[in-house]
Amino acid sequence: MTSGTVPVDRFWIMIAPMKPHSMTLEESLLNVSGLFAIALVATVTALYQALWPSVMLHTAFALAFLLGAYKKQVPLMPHQGAVGVMLMFVLSLIALVTFRDTLTLILSVVMMASAPYHLSRRQSWLLLVIANLSYAAVLNDVSVLAEYAIGWLTLLALQGFAITSSLARRREVETQETLARQNSELLAARAVMAQQSQAEERLRIAGDLHDTIGHQLTALQLQLEALTHQAPDALKPQVLSSQSLARDLLEDIRTIVRRMSEEKRGDLAGAIRQLDKLTPGIEITVASALPELDSTLAQQLVFCFQEGIHNAIRHGGATRIEISYGDSSFRIRDNGRGLRGPTVNGFGLANIGQRLEPFGGRAKLTEVEAGGCELALQLVGAEA
Repeated sequence: MTSGTVPVDRFWIMIAPMKPHSMTLEESLLNVSGLFAIALVATVTALYQALWPSVMLHTAFALAFLLGAYKKQVPLMPHQGAVGVMLMFVLSLIALVTFRDTLTLILSVVMMASAPYHLSRRQSWLLLVIANLSYAAVLNDVSVLAEYAIGWLTLLALQGFAITSSLARRREVETQETLARQNSELLAARAVMAQQSQAEERLRIAGDLHDTIGHQLTALQLQLEALTHQAPDALKPQVLSSQSLARDLLEDIRTIVRRMSEEKRGDLAGAIRQLDKLTPGIEITVASALPELDSTLAQQLVFCFQEGIHNAIRHGGATRIEISYGDSSFRIRDNGRGLRGPTVNGFGLANIGQRLEPFGGRAKLTEVEAGGCELALQLVGAEA
């Protein structure tokens, strides 16, 4: 089956591999260090305080820590990381009330190291202030506070160091994500530019055919028409045959020029094939005929496809993506992990919505029962 000159047999394109939330070495070491600190505090507290209360409280604290640490790998609830930080804060207070031991405050360093990954910069520093005021209120003993003044100052320094280190790491990760997104958009832009360049070259060739060969064939046809009135009767059949051949050839040239001019419209499949050449990696199928679109709309759709593919791989861990068209909607379906919670209109979806808005379009992300997600790009009067 074909749509204009766009082949719509199933074909494969490859997208650059993007690791779907794989745990980095630094993140793994941070988690191991946090769990080790929690286990150390739990062991000492269990030896010198009550065994089972220590085991239960510190186990709950470790689970709250892991709830935030693995929010991307095991998403269970909205704002999972922030919930984990708040649970750690509450549990550290309960542990301090239960054991009245400042060793318990080491847990706050673990909490502060985790907070910047789930809270804003301001919220992280505010948590440091509120947490330490709460700890001081729980102890409520000037002699105890004075006795542990140096230790408390050391604790504050460790908490501040934990927050600043995590904030620096968070900025680094955000910078890497921004660069990855910009690189993704650059690949899409290169694909669109390559497709446009090919379309412009076809249009130039079509113009040359029309202006040179077309005009010359028209002149030849007129000359043959005049020759039919002057040629002897014996030559007239050959002249008429040549005239008919020139007429057919002129019509063929016009058909070729017309077809090449029409190909100036946005060729989505052609742009995707350019992505195939530029970004090897994950396989994607185009499962239905794609409509011929205005070139401006086609360009924006290529960017939307690239954004949707990027998000499916990065956030869903997708290994296979299918693009289809029907009922004035483009659908990008993946085989990833799904939403794991309510749809959040993040930067990616907002960016797609902004690109489609001038064309009366909108984007909607839903979870597929069989697994994965489907991004629907609804357009009004998409087909030309």
